[in-house]
Amino acid sequence: MSQKMNVLFVISEAEPLIKVGGLGDVGGTLPLALKNLPESMTDPYVIDMKVVIPYHDQIKRNQWPVEPVVSFKVLSRNGFITANVFRALKTDLPIYLIDGEPIQNTGTYSSDTSIDTKKYAFFSIAALEFCRAIKWKPDLLHAHDWHTAVAIQKLSQIRSYDTFFSQTKSLYTIHNLPYSGGNHPEILYAFDIHQAFDPEIPQYMRNLPMALGLDAADHINTVSKTYAEEIMTDGFGNGYQNYLRSHSGKVSGIINGIMMEQWNPSAEKVLYKNYSVDTLSDRIENKRMLQQELWLPIKDQTVLFVMVGRMTYQKGFDLCVQALRQMRDLDWQIIILGTGEDSIQKTCLSLSNEFPDRVRTELRYDEPLSRRLYAGGDILLMPSRYEPCGIAQMISMLYGCIPVACATGGLKDTIKDPFDYPDEYTGFLFSHPDVSAAEWAMRRSIEYFQDQDNWRQIQVRAMKQDFSWEKSAKKYFDLYKSIQSSK
Repeated sequence: MSQKMNVLFVISEAEPLIKVGGLGDVGGTLPLALKNLPESMTDPYVIDMKVVIPYHDQIKRNQWPVEPVVSFKVLSRNGFITANVFRALKTDLPIYLIDGEPIQNTGTYSSDTSIDTKKYAFFSIAALEFCRAIKWKPDLLHAHDWHTAVAIQKLSQIRSYDTFFSQTKSLYTIHNLPYSGGNHPEILYAFDIHQAFDPEIPQYMRNLPMALGLDAADHINTVSKTYAEEIMTDGFGNGYQNYLRSHSGKVSGIINGIMMEQWNPSAEKVLYKNYSVDTLSDRIENKRMLQQELWLPIKDQTVLFVMVGRMTYQKGFDLCVQALRQMRDLDWQIIILGTGEDSIQKTCLSLSNEFPDRVRTELRYDEPLSRRLYAGGDILLMPSRYEPCGIAQMISMLYGCIPVACATGGLKDTIKDPFDYPDEYTGFLFSHPDVSAAEWAMRRSIEYFQDQDNWRQIQVRAMKQDFSWEKSAKKYFDLYKSIQSSK
């Protein structure tokens, strides 16, 4: 006999309604993957999931069709605040939008941490009250990153006396630990939210939303197995490492998946020429046309590096730029696409000026071009200093663009290096985020590229990788079950 598992999935973004970064990918795809799990994988449970996000200004401007669901009051020490909930239409699963004065006219994220703290504290509490308003008891609250941490804390405060939530357990997923939210105890006080109290959390951090979520959650997980281990170290813990080490029994990692059908070079409309594992020889046309589009010399035998993403210190663009300067003795080209920190942008532009016949830097967000880079580039450079999961390395492999990356977080979990997998390798890893290590890996990749027959086999293996959500969704379902059954 089937049994319902009610899951309240609270997150700041969910495509197709709103996507600023990786949270939008997860918000729109993990719930769908869970919904689509075969009955044989979830038996005897049937998952009833409600995805809840703020009704951001951008969603309103885009005029996404919605229908009103319910209105209710959220209590604060400054009086009641009205919350209005809408259901998004034309979506593949139920996505609910919470609106209210703290959410209006704030943008998706604000540079003012007090605005964001109030917005997301209100949103988090309203998400719980929404369940009460529609008389739908969640078995599990699954909240993501600092924006929804107040929901985890509020649940822990009320479930000992509130019979509606007395059986609700919580899962807190960390996507990026350094982003902890603003330190605004007065806002937490206004919503009657207690600070974190565990002595392993430094006193000065106990009012940070991230600290609240970590301290109050029944279970904590991250978006890769390696990142779950890294955040317990001094180098990656951001002040939480002592707490996480002492509570390691409630910390785990599950790699993010991707919607494979969205990343298919055999059906991609923006490519110059479609190709597949069976027609891999057609891929070269994308490289030639990409070189032509960006005014690079058309050279089949010259390795074409590509870098795609946010130009930030975290992403390590500067490491590869400096390494390329030290590799002027080798034959290479590179196309860099992205925007970000001014200093990193200038570093990339200076490389273009130094090597005008080898380097192109495109300072913009351009998704069609990024797909052509994956399809035409030989090697993706992804030298992130830390990377909780990463998605570009997965996409690039599906397109036959072989990644060179720092062995951190999800990069280490998804890329197989020749040293560790001599018969199954799909890319190249370097252990430390410094210039010499990046240069060593890049030189190694060029050496392998010279043997085109072997390189073709690397591409085939990479393109056959399964990064679909199904495997990870099954792990999430199993985690849901274990949390729900724990005392």
